[in-house]
Amino acid sequence: MTTAPHDTWQLRNGTAWAFRAGKHLAAPVVLVGDAGQDLEALAASVDDGSYSLLAELKARGNDLVLVGLPADTGLSGHGSAVTEAVTRAIAEGSGERLAVGGTGRGALAARYGLASLEYQRVDHRTAVLFCHDAAAPDLDEAAELDRMGDRPQAPLFLRLVESGVEDGLSDELADETTTGEGSGGGALLSKEFGTWLLDRLPKA
Repeated sequence: MTTAPHDTWQLRNGTAWAFRAGKHLAAPVVLVGDAGQDLEALAASVDDGSYSLLAELKARGNDLVLVGLPADTGLSGHGSAVTEAVTRAIAEGSGERLAVGGTGRGALAARYGLASLEYQRVDHRTAVLFCHDAAAPDLDEAAELDRMGDRPQAPLFLRLVESGVEDGLSDELADETTTGEGSGGGALLSKEFGTWLLDRLPKA
C-alpha cells in the first residue's frame, strides 16, 4: 500500500502531496511527475520495494513533495503548478534550500517553472534542479524556454538518462549527467540513479 501523504495541496494546474516528518518541511525535494501520471502511481514508484526514494530521503532528513500534472495542459500551465508548489514549499519550510525536478514532461515543467521565476527575479531558493528522462520541448515550447534563458542559472542542473532514452537535454545544458539502466521494475529510479542524485542534494 502506498504511504499516505501528510498534506494535499490543490494547485491551479495540478495537485501536490507533501510527505514530511515534522511540523515544517525540511530540505524539501519537489518531484514533478509526467503529465497525466496519477499521483498515487507516482507515489508508489517513489516508495517501491525494490528501491524506495521516499525512505532514502527520509533517512537523510529530506521531506518530499510530489506534484501531479494534468495531461491536457500546456507548458506554461504545468510551469505555474511547479512555481506554486515551490512557493508553498518555501513558505512551509524551515529555511533550507530546495531541490526541484521531475520525470518526463514533469522535468520539462520543473526546468521551465524555475527559469520563469528567475526571469521574474523571484528567489526560488532552489539549490538543485534534476531532470530524469526529460521530455523534449516542441518548437513553441523551445522558443518559450529560450525567452526565459533556456534553463535556470542559479541551481546545479543534474541530468539522469536511462539507457536507450533520447531526452530533451544535452551535456552542454546540464552541469552533470549520468546514464545507466532503469530500475527494471516499479521504482521511479534505480538504486544507482537514486544514490547519484542523493549525493548531490542539499541536506537538512
